[in-house]
Amino acid sequence: MTESLPDTVTKLVTSDGVPVFLVGTAHFSKESMNDVTRTIQEVKPSIVVVELCKSRSHILMLDEERLLREAENINYQVISHSIKRHGVFKGLVYILFLKVSAQTTKMLGMAPGGEFRVAVHEANQIQSPIFLGDRRIEVTIQRALSACSLWQKLKIFWQLLFFNESLTQEEVEKCKKKDILQELLEEMAGEFPEMTRVFLNERDRYLALSMQSAARSVKNLPVVDPSKTRSVVGVVGIGHVSGIAKVWNDVKFDELSELERIYPPSRASRIIKFSLKFTFAVGAGYLVYRILPLQKVGERIGHLKPHLKYFW
Repeated sequence: MTESLPDTVTKLVTSDGVPVFLVGTAHFSKESMNDVTRTIQEVKPSIVVVELCKSRSHILMLDEERLLREAENINYQVISHSIKRHGVFKGLVYILFLKVSAQTTKMLGMAPGGEFRVAVHEANQIQSPIFLGDRRIEVTIQRALSACSLWQKLKIFWQLLFFNESLTQEEVEKCKKKDILQELLEEMAGEFPEMTRVFLNERDRYLALSMQSAARSVKNLPVVDPSKTRSVVGVVGIGHVSGIAKVWNDVKFDELSELERIYPPSRASRIIKFSLKFTFAVGAGYLVYRILPLQKVGERIGHLKPHLKYFW
């Protein structure tokens, strides 16, 4: 079967003999979407695992038209609703994500996460369940920050705060063929080696365990639909494939508690948290200023004051 699958597919086998077909994807690639479709249709797996967590599963509901429409219609009501629903911090992060995603979508001609939406669609066609196989993004971020020094945290935050680059056409084409996260982490490895370890290496192990957990579920199924195989298809960024394959026979399920542990914040972390809150509060005012007409800024900020309790 492997011979007829796309070149981006890597076959792994658990100790119980359950095959796991990893599809390595680039997050802005129509070719990757086609590879996912072809693999699921040919393998007909009992379970499909995607490189998402619950916090990032909203990406499954995005599409180019909706993303651009929502970004173009951001106003006070949208900002206020987002803050009421998620709190100030998460609400404004969602708005900023929407703006950045819309800008990227315009440049690349497609919304992020297309390969995951295709995976869900194809899994539904054959009535196979979807597993969210990635570690919670909140855990990954907190572990990454805990592993960095105070100076490194300040540098990371400063770079993110003032990041405002446009992609060249050459970079656009590169994004469609490579895993953006892997490339970014390779560039950061020299300056922030701990970021690479937490975002890439740890998640390789976590994703490998997720695939094996799904395979264990397949093995224990009492009855398998005769139209499907006792197998798993995993859809992950291409930068994770080699790492997952490398640790496949070494990972143990008792590692999960350590991989999901969040360490208590240090004194430096508490200082950073306070600084981030202050800076984010300033950023909130700036976001309102940029999005809303100038004469309405004072009035709207007054309306936002009651929601600040959720921020602090």
